[in-house]
Amino acid sequence: MNPTTETTLRFTGDYPAMGVWALALGLAVAMWYLYRRESRHHSGLGRWLPAGLRSLAVFILVLALSGPVLRRETTQRQLGRVILAVDTSASMKLEDEVLSDVADDDSTAANSDSRLTRAEKMLLGGSLPLVKKLAETQDVELVLLRGQQTQRLWWNRQKGKDTSGDMPLRFDVQADAPITNLDTALRDALGTVTPGTALVVLTDGQHNGPGSPEEFAATMKQSGTPVFTVGFGSEVPPPDLSVLNVQTAESVFSEENLQGRVLISDSLPPGVPAQIRISSGGKTMWEQNFNGEGKGERRFDFTFPVKQLPEAPAQERDKTLRLLQVQVAVLGERSGIEKTRANNSREVALHLLTKKRKVLILDGRPRWETRYIHNHFDRDDRWEVKMVLDDYVAEPQNGTLQKDFPRTLEDLLSYDLVLLGDVSPARFSRMQTDWLTEFVEKRGGGLILIDGLRGHLQKWAQGKTASLMPVRWVSAASAPNARITWALSTDGERQSALRLSDSPTANSSLWPTLPEMRWASSVQAQPGATTLAHFQTGADGAAGKPAAVFRPVGAGAVLYLGTDDLWRWRYQVGDLYHQRLWMQMAAWIAAPPFQAEDAKVSIGTDRLRYTPGEQSEIRVRLRNPAGEIVSGAEPRAFLLLDGKEVATLQLEPDPTHFGIYRTLTPPLKAGAYEIAVAESPAAMRSDLRLSLRVADAGNPEWATLTMNRPLLEAMATSSGGRFLREEQAATELPNLLQSIDRKQTTVAETILWSSWWWFGAVIVLLSSEWLLRKRLRLV
Repeated sequence: MNPTTETTLRFTGDYPAMGVWALALGLAVAMWYLYRRESRHHSGLGRWLPAGLRSLAVFILVLALSGPVLRRETTQRQLGRVILAVDTSASMKLEDEVLSDVADDDSTAANSDSRLTRAEKMLLGGSLPLVKKLAETQDVELVLLRGQQTQRLWWNRQKGKDTSGDMPLRFDVQADAPITNLDTALRDALGTVTPGTALVVLTDGQHNGPGSPEEFAATMKQSGTPVFTVGFGSEVPPPDLSVLNVQTAESVFSEENLQGRVLISDSLPPGVPAQIRISSGGKTMWEQNFNGEGKGERRFDFTFPVKQLPEAPAQERDKTLRLLQVQVAVLGERSGIEKTRANNSREVALHLLTKKRKVLILDGRPRWETRYIHNHFDRDDRWEVKMVLDDYVAEPQNGTLQKDFPRTLEDLLSYDLVLLGDVSPARFSRMQTDWLTEFVEKRGGGLILIDGLRGHLQKWAQGKTASLMPVRWVSAASAPNARITWALSTDGERQSALRLSDSPTANSSLWPTLPEMRWASSVQAQPGATTLAHFQTGADGAAGKPAAVFRPVGAGAVLYLGTDDLWRWRYQVGDLYHQRLWMQMAAWIAAPPFQAEDAKVSIGTDRLRYTPGEQSEIRVRLRNPAGEIVSGAEPRAFLLLDGKEVATLQLEPDPTHFGIYRTLTPPLKAGAYEIAVAESPAAMRSDLRLSLRVADAGNPEWATLTMNRPLLEAMATSSGGRFLREEQAATELPNLLQSIDRKQTTVAETILWSSWWWFGAVIVLLSSEWLLRKRLRLV
């Protein structure tokens, strides 16, 4: 763009410009008036010239003494950068119902163009395509959102000096991306954010991938990048039924009842008969008839005996696996009323357990913290919990702690996790404390220490049990009724077990806002231990003593918590944070579970149920012929899908648990997987196999058929942009994007009052005036 230049004259000392000009002019006039009397005896115009020269010299001197500065301000307009991101997920294939242009009533007719086709015509169609129009005044990049990835289709920068070629006439892609991601995919589309960037997202807003679009938009606001959302799709749902989610346990015992909840979307006309059914192997396990209401999300609770499930097919290697088919359908003569039937079913994998994970809680008294922890484990079908409390009889050997403690070492080693509270080691026998040490160091069990106001836990830092303590006590604990909050350390922010929010940024901000503790210990982390969180006690929020400290001990792991007041986080929110935190910490610290084991190899995964696109964490433990855990090995895992190898994965040592190796699979597709292990790159695969089933959860793109306007409006508002419907974009978007142009202003100042030209002019004027006066015989 051509630069614009503005030249102004200003004066130093904050003198008003008009005042300076008026003073200079006034003195010049006064000077001319005084000297005009000398020339009254002469005739001709020349007689006024000396007075005029002197007046002009006075005028220039006054201006010079006022400190004039010549300011030249040049503004160079630079093109803004516009990223056009187009959603190409499967939901953009839908053809929407629109109001008829010819009908007299409010009837609707199907739009023959899909959402993606309409976006393509808006951007690339017509005599003056929107992309071409924007490229005349902006740097434009056209990007297609392909699920988690992006495809940069075309760009035109610097008025065509940097371009990928001619503007395309079509997208040349199908609307078939399996998910919509309006967070990580948009970050990838933006790349490095520079000043003057705007993001335009053309989508129906059906985000169903990882990440948070709202948090992404807030981040864009901080970087000065507005997000303009262009919504495609009807806001009035068509007649349809869809399965949104199935909430049930991923594993259950065969003698129990399976309970759960099915969430469906109902946009049927009121009164239309329909049915929801759960079946397995062709056998109906549960069903319920209902009438459509057309009010959106509905919930149906179900329960049925697990033992009534049919046996696993003969060809299925994993005899504990059962597949449940959840279906909804319209009944009767109106069964064809639905917009699509591609969203009517979902497959759910269910594993029949042979044993639960076990946790042992040992405490000196029934504190609120341990009571709530016990209830959390007791309600979780994956855990079996036992709590033993001290009754403080005079003779410890007659107390409940020693009597109800596991009777043999083998009994103790059958547990995966021990929670040790505010109780003295003197209340246990020497053999029992030795067993606890062996449980952690050799068995690889997990130990969580919950400190208490009575300070009994400090006594475990003496003798043989000192190796279990990741901290040392340095001073008296905080006074009761203190006001204490938590703050995660950098290491704690990276630990997924401490996530109370799906957003990492929001999680770090959440912890200090949770209800305050009334008591906290005063400790320091031992060498080799990792501080995951600190206590904050001052009004300034400065980090204080460690609140959560982790350290691997032998083959196991130990986590220390410096307060027993976490139960206060239940205030007004119930189990929202307290239960989630404890179940995540338990799963992390406990001895890793293995679904398949033999004498040499153990194989496990982080979960039993996966959906397409997710990754599985594989865990492996190796033992030598003597039964000892092997460290320093280089095992590999082999991932097989339907009998064919699809990936070879190198396992890495787990820094948390000694002798455990971990790796992540690539994103999984629906199907039956097997995992095999080789102890080294040169070794053969073991005969042991772990079966893994990735159930077809249905296409999430078809779960909701309408535009998610609230989300798109929230993204635009949070980022400083604006939401537009598709019919508004072509006319309003170019004007909105004009505001993002970058303007570079350069200022050059010339100090005139110190320039010799001013004084040279004065000397010339006064010299000329003196010569004229002499010629006119005025001197």
